[in-house]
Amino acid sequence: MLITGHDLPTGNRGADDRTPMDWEARMRAALCAAHGLAHLHTVHGLAHGNIKSSNLLLRTNEPDAAALSDYGLNQLFAPVPSAGGGYHAPELTDMRRPTFKSDMYSLGVLFLELITGKCPNDADGDDTFDLPRWVLVLLRDKWVPEVFDDELRRLGLSAEEEMVQLLQLAINCLNPLPEARPEAENVVKRIEDIRSEHGRTTTGGGEGMGGAEDESRSIGATP
Repeated sequence: MLITGHDLPTGNRGADDRTPMDWEARMRAALCAAHGLAHLHTVHGLAHGNIKSSNLLLRTNEPDAAALSDYGLNQLFAPVPSAGGGYHAPELTDMRRPTFKSDMYSLGVLFLELITGKCPNDADGDDTFDLPRWVLVLLRDKWVPEVFDDELRRLGLSAEEEMVQLLQLAINCLNPLPEARPEAENVVKRIEDIRSEHGRTTTGGGEGMGGAEDESRSIGATP
């Protein structure tokens, strides 16, 4: 299974043959992406440079295994200002020179895509849409439930605390100060902690999203 901006969880929502991506699958995708990035950074000492949902390959027969594709291709081409589709860190002026910290920014955007169900730089045909800023504005105004993908609620999932904690982790990865962003291996540990703290995502639509509003005070939401 390939996650792309036109497949899961974003885009093409009216397709009859599309399988909705539940919260547990999204958490696994976030963990797999973090694992892959941590491996590149710590084992090989390499930055990926092109982290985005279309480069995250999930194996249907191994749900906890994944691969990050397109590593190093950005170094073969001249830098294009619009390259990255909303994933690239603001300080990255030369796309051929990614850093560990610019990778972490891209990972944060990927997490937001999983949480919100929105493409990073295009929603409802608006090519000026900026996903991180949209999320930060909602958090600033305490509209935390509005951040989460409506499809998750339609599936009847009740995982508000996990959603809020992954959202907080995404915001940390998007820190405008590169040195303040977490290391990839710390992100892996945090996601594993979130999953172990709350266990498997449960079903049952009785709780709604009201509890998320109480968590908004702990999220840094200043654009």
